Amino acid sequence: MEKQVQKPKQLPNKFIYAAFLIVTIIFLARGDFPTAIIFGGIGLVFDPFNHSLSFGKRPLWQKVWLICHILMVLIILGFTVGRKF
Repeated sequence: MEKQVQKPKQLPNKFIYAAFLIVTIIFLARGDFPTAIIFGGIGLVFDPFNHSLSFGKRPLWQKVWLICHILMVLIILGFTVGRKF
């Protein structure tokens, strides 16, 4: 009798990532920067690309997209912290 290996269920990361990105943009438009930072950072958890590839083996455009996303979150963080002082 053969053992069947079950694949774990995959979340629809592309749609979840897109939802977090849209919510981030909405909060930025409303001027709620701390909440935009939260949603923007959490959105990175749901990598919309093939996660079986390591970061170094991904196509250049995917690396650029993810680096721009984290830079956007860090810029908003810096802007928010700068406004507080």
